[in-house]
Amino acid sequence: MKIINRRTLAWTINIALPITTVIIMIMGYKAYSKLDQMVIELEESAQPNYNLIVLNEVSFYINEMERSIDTYRNDPKPGLLKTFNGALDESLYLIDSLKGTIEDERVIGMYDSLASLVNQWAKVQTQIGALNSDILESTLDDLAKKIESIPQAIEEDTIEEEPKKGFFGRLLTRKNKADTVAAVNPSERIHKEILEELSNAKSASTRQDDEMRNRLSYLQTESAELQDSIVYLINELENIELENDQKNVLGAEAMAKDTNQEIVVFSTLTSILLLITIVTQINYLTRNKKYQNALRLAKRNAEDLALAKERFLANMSHEIRTPMNAIAGFTNQLLKTEMSPEQRDQLEVVKNSSDHLIHLLNDILDLSKLQANKVELEQEVFDVKATLFDVIRIFEDKASTKGIKLRTEFESVPKYVNGDPHRLRQMVTNLVHNALKYTDEGSITLSASIQEKNAKDVTLRISVRDTGVGIPKDKQHKIFEEFEQASTSDQRKGTGLGLAITNMILHLHHGDLEIQSEEGVGTEISLIIPYKVGKLDEAQKSAKPAKEIHLKDLKILIADDEPFNLKLLEAVFKSHEVELISANDGTKALEALQTEKFDLAILDVKMPGYSGFEIVDKIRKTKGLNSKSPMMALTATISNYERELSKDSGF
Repeated sequence: MKIINRRTLAWTINIALPITTVIIMIMGYKAYSKLDQMVIELEESAQPNYNLIVLNEVSFYINEMERSIDTYRNDPKPGLLKTFNGALDESLYLIDSLKGTIEDERVIGMYDSLASLVNQWAKVQTQIGALNSDILESTLDDLAKKIESIPQAIEEDTIEEEPKKGFFGRLLTRKNKADTVAAVNPSERIHKEILEELSNAKSASTRQDDEMRNRLSYLQTESAELQDSIVYLINELENIELENDQKNVLGAEAMAKDTNQEIVVFSTLTSILLLITIVTQINYLTRNKKYQNALRLAKRNAEDLALAKERFLANMSHEIRTPMNAIAGFTNQLLKTEMSPEQRDQLEVVKNSSDHLIHLLNDILDLSKLQANKVELEQEVFDVKATLFDVIRIFEDKASTKGIKLRTEFESVPKYVNGDPHRLRQMVTNLVHNALKYTDEGSITLSASIQEKNAKDVTLRISVRDTGVGIPKDKQHKIFEEFEQASTSDQRKGTGLGLAITNMILHLHHGDLEIQSEEGVGTEISLIIPYKVGKLDEAQKSAKPAKEIHLKDLKILIADDEPFNLKLLEAVFKSHEVELISANDGTKALEALQTEKFDLAILDVKMPGYSGFEIVDKIRKTKGLNSKSPMMALTATISNYERELSKDSGF
């Protein structure tokens, strides 16, 4: 009966494992896709609404136009008209630029209507500005012309004296005197004409002034109606943008909730798969039952992944990386035990999945640090070729599986340079990984050569050339941006962060990047990196020989408030025959260090009671049993701040 039950259990396990593995892979892919999309949406939602800003600019320019035309009516300077026309051009340009960002035909129609209303309103404002004192000036000019046409001088007419006659003539005729007769004085007539012209001018001015006032009133009414329509349309468009923002926020919240649920399911199924594997190995590992609690704790921690946008990246480092490291660590420990090939393959799937998620988290965290300018390059002398060969070795198995040849071409590269080997390895790893993803046949070549060199400096050209699908010309400048890929259909192949991170790290080196690609032929990406020339003696100083360490019979204290971390450390030290003492908080760890002598203490930097930093500081200052004992800091994340704090505390 027991044999039958065991066979039934074995068959159940053999059937359940592949099914569970497939389900986990599907759920993992879905959770990964949702997480990727959520990160993108959070990045987009953090950006200010460009359309709202532009609409406010349009309102500002319309007010500027109105102020300019009002000032022009009182003081008609040409500069005011220039300001008016400039504001009109800017407002129409902004409205036209907004249309290019909209897909909704109804909203595009509203922008067209807004542009038309602004044009009409501007014409009305121009007509209002033209109504000034020109009419009165014209009337006075006409009056002046008429006054000038009236004679300006009075002419005198003189009656000439007749010639003198003889004596008898004078006797016979009366003596005539020369008489001067003035012409009729016309001043009264001129005065009357002037008064009449002034009266006519006053009447014409009054009549034209009334016409101007009526025209002005009509134009002002029309301007007010148009301005009300413009304000109404701008308010409607702003309301539409606000509604769109609200929809985006609600969509991001809903996606965060769905993603959290899928991650919980994925974590649960992963836990189930690991538990099934542990059951099959119960004859070999009698203490595997303890791992169930650690896995359940990892599951509970994974359920806390629904984080607010402001704390998303910070909490991801601790709440996600820690349990994933535990899963990867337990998986590595299980892979060291005896098991069937099928079970080993299944655990390899779990290991690869956890490694992939950790790689994704590292990319996101690296990106956040690079964006915040918190990454500093280390300076040490290292072997360039050895570093590049390390990268090739990482991908040998995967390339062999795909049938891809990995080649190297190193032309007289200097053996030693002074720089950051870890960041060089990270950049080249990203390039080779990307090439391997998009190459289904052919080869991938990693080459290195000297581009420039003098006595102190050397500029290296490190290239990765593949025979993959290639990148379209119009996409080549985008693939080094965050979350960008050559086409949207490639989202299933990654987050689009690797090349963006490579580009940012390259900028820290003050380097340059070149890309040559042809669709269907392949792609070559080159890193142009300046380094200081390294010397052999400096390299020997940097490469300190590793000391052989024997852990047998050592007494070691491990302190962590996370039980699965304690279990993982216990599993790691199990094969070394050490005496292991555990503490699950800072208070217990401090008490142990004050009462017992330890050869080594491994302390979590964040624990209830006392942090690892506080414990080390107290032990070093008290000069007790362990004041000189070596101590190691245990943390899920590492930053320059934590590194310096660890040194200052006495780790």
